Amino acid sequence: MHRPMRLSLVLLLQVICACTKSVTPHFKWGQTKEQLFISVMVRDLAPDSVSLQVSDDGDFSFTAAGKGGEQHVLEFPFREDVSKETLSWEILARPDKWGVVTLITLGKAHGHRWDLLTSDVKKYKGLIDKDWTREDQSLEPADEKTTFDDAENVVVLDDKTFNKTVSKHPITVVAVRFPWCTDCKVADQTFLKAANLAKARGRKKQTQDWKKVSFAYVDARSNKKLGKRLGAACSYTCEFVVFNGAADEAPVKLKFRYEEIALLDDVAKFLRPAVLEVKSAEEINKLKAANATVVGFFKSQDEKEYRTFKSVANLMRGELVFAAQFGERRDHVELWALGSPQKALTLPLTEFQANHSILEMWLRRRSLQPLQEYDWQMRDTYEKVELPIARLYYDDKSGDSELNGKVSAAVEAVAKKMLGKIAFVRQKSSTYSFELKDFGLAEEYPCFGIAENASYGSRKFGFEVPSVSQDFWSDPAAVESKLLAFCEGVLAGTVEESHESGPIHANWTKGEVKRVVWKSFQEDLKRPETDVLLVIFGKYQNGHESKSNEVENLARVLEPYAAKLTVASYDTAENYLPPEFHRDRFASYSEWYWISASGDAPKKLPKPKKDPPMKKVIQFLVSQAPSLGITAENLQRQWEEALKENPPPKPLDVGGPEGEMPELEIPEGFGEDADEKPEL
Repeated sequence: MHRPMRLSLVLLLQVICACTKSVTPHFKWGQTKEQLFISVMVRDLAPDSVSLQVSDDGDFSFTAAGKGGEQHVLEFPFREDVSKETLSWEILARPDKWGVVTLITLGKAHGHRWDLLTSDVKKYKGLIDKDWTREDQSLEPADEKTTFDDAENVVVLDDKTFNKTVSKHPITVVAVRFPWCTDCKVADQTFLKAANLAKARGRKKQTQDWKKVSFAYVDARSNKKLGKRLGAACSYTCEFVVFNGAADEAPVKLKFRYEEIALLDDVAKFLRPAVLEVKSAEEINKLKAANATVVGFFKSQDEKEYRTFKSVANLMRGELVFAAQFGERRDHVELWALGSPQKALTLPLTEFQANHSILEMWLRRRSLQPLQEYDWQMRDTYEKVELPIARLYYDDKSGDSELNGKVSAAVEAVAKKMLGKIAFVRQKSSTYSFELKDFGLAEEYPCFGIAENASYGSRKFGFEVPSVSQDFWSDPAAVESKLLAFCEGVLAGTVEESHESGPIHANWTKGEVKRVVWKSFQEDLKRPETDVLLVIFGKYQNGHESKSNEVENLARVLEPYAAKLTVASYDTAENYLPPEFHRDRFASYSEWYWISASGDAPKKLPKPKKDPPMKKVIQFLVSQAPSLGITAENLQRQWEEALKENPPPKPLDVGGPEGEMPELEIPEGFGEDADEKPEL
């Protein structure tokens, strides 16, 4: 009975759908280095109907309706990667000849000039145009000829051929690059040379294993999904990725090398099995005797814990030896440090199971040497462990090997107790003394500090020696006890962060400018015994010596009032500058503050804010300290008299008329004989 009615409804819907037009609108685009501008024009646009979307894969979708009901749909894949979270749009008041304009703004994932908005340009012929009003025409087209064009021993892979090719070769080393990126030209030249050398090695009988290795290139722009999967980036790091015959496994990253031999040495690690299968305890003991070794005991290779174990072994090739014995299952893996054959560290299988990152991090942190001699090339190793780094700085020029040995032994004892919590390194003063300022430490060796992590900008904690330096470091028991407490305090968050500081002003006397440094900042400025007139400056400012002389003379004049007032200075060129002063640390001007002993908020000399003349400083002082009973006129006069008695140093006399350099007298015959070196 109801079938005719249903059929009529279906026919009606089909008629409605057929009558609703779907058209592709006209659009145009322009760009800057960082942004795209897309204008879509729809005649008689219904503003509320506009819908925009950018998918995770970089597909653009615009839909809108005209007032007559027709649907306007524009869909295309972007030529390159975009930052979808930056998408914004607006309907412009001024129409285009093709209709009302919807202007879309979108950030690029990589800042450079695009050659095309979408690869499928032919599909939109007659509909797409360039928006020259929004195009930055100063952008130069990139040279997109790559190192791998016509490379004989490098195979080009794409979305369709990648999985099949990787599965075919036991080892595939892949360079994933954007054709416009020039950051990796040198690295890719090395890659090409390494591919040629590997091919040559594979032809020789004694190095036939190199036949297993394939070198490949992926164009990350033309194969966006594959490029994202492989971590494509235009970056100076220029890494390569290595697959072990399984395209679905996580690849291992390789650093670029300047020499092809070094790159092949890295690849050679993949010619050996990631996990060595052992049959007996004797085989395990042989491995432990010569290497830092990780051992797992599994029932079979099908266990998920073994698959995780093997995955980590693949990631850590060349760092540790991984061995597995099958048959009797044990509930943990063992880490045997080199030189410690009697005791292993263990991690239960239940703690990592299918999560390889837990096992990887556990191994990395505990396989470090307790106290490693540091070299800058190890930075990547210490970044990977994501631990605080304890740094022992020692004087490698003093020749006091006995003291250095004692200190190292004591610090190593602490390092063993902090294993897995803090990494410890030794650093030579001749190479790394420049780092001490960030810990607020003076160049008095040995010295010790902890960085929150291996990055340059990490928080630093300097260890203040509790007694005379040599006496303290000569007592191993005291060193171990104090350093252990310091390490635990850093981990607990009870140790204050250190900052760069100049030496504390020793033997300060009344009538002098008190030199405040970061180490004395709290005592001198947060809890001052007197009111403080403070000048903040950078010693590299123009006319620094003259300005310092003016401040010194003011302090001398104010000596009779020293019981109530201190004149102080703070040099930001050699001290940490707290954010409360709202000043660029390396600013080249002076600022004046009044700091009250009562604890009131500091007051700043308001006008002029930068390099005020001493007359303004004196007026500011008198206005803040009426209890001193001095007038600005009298203080100004006294200061001027003091300035006459103690004038600033004269500028260097260059010996010529003002603004001119003097003529130099050149010895007769100078330069005629290259072997002659006249005495100067």
